[in-house]
Amino acid sequence: MHDVCQWATATLAIAFTAALLITGQWFIQYRLQHETMTPVVKVATLPP
Repeated sequence: MHDVCQWATATLAIAFTAALLITGQWFIQYRLQHETMTPVVKVATLPP
């Protein structure tokens, strides 16, 4: 019985980790598509 509980807990942890990875990737893709990125060169240059 104890082995079944450990297996269920491990399965739940793996499923939760996979869900976090997938939703994190979706969030990053959404942010990249919907935000305007300032060019790095513009940020790094000093004003005259």
